[in-house]
Amino acid sequence: MKYALSLTDMLAFVDDVVGSCFHDKLGYMPEVKDFAIKTNILSRYANFSLPDNLEHRYQLVYMTDAVDAVCAAIDGTQLQEIFNSINDKIRFLCDSKATMIQERINDVLNTMEKMRDNTKSIFDGITQNDLKNLMGAITSNGLDEQKLVQAYIEQSKSKDEQAE
Repeated sequence: MKYALSLTDMLAFVDDVVGSCFHDKLGYMPEVKDFAIKTNILSRYANFSLPDNLEHRYQLVYMTDAVDAVCAAIDGTQLQEIFNSINDKIRFLCDSKATMIQERINDVLNTMEKMRDNTKSIFDGITQNDLKNLMGAITSNGLDEQKLVQAYIEQSKSKDEQAE
């Protein structure tokens, strides 16, 4: 039994608990934190060899007084600092993920605004009558890419001539 953990063991304790709480597909799982903390108390302070089977490990952690017995014999101040570090790191990671998601949303919104502005400039100067004629040509003759490009070129020339 160790009264206190070394710096390396303390950092490994925090990393193990925090890592146990985050999953690629499920995201943050706070319900795992307590179990991971108690498992680390047993394995790091008391050198318990914990079963690989999670159900057996769960029974050892929650259906015996092993965790309470170990906690009674260790440095409570250090353990509280470990708890604080775990909470701080989880908060940091959650905030970082939220910031990253917000940045992605902002990128999408900026892209949509640029698309809106580009679309607006494409149709700038086109009258309702122009659109009506274009839609009529498309529906009556089918979509002909060459005719569409030609109509666009003619419309652009018309705009340029009007600007001069």
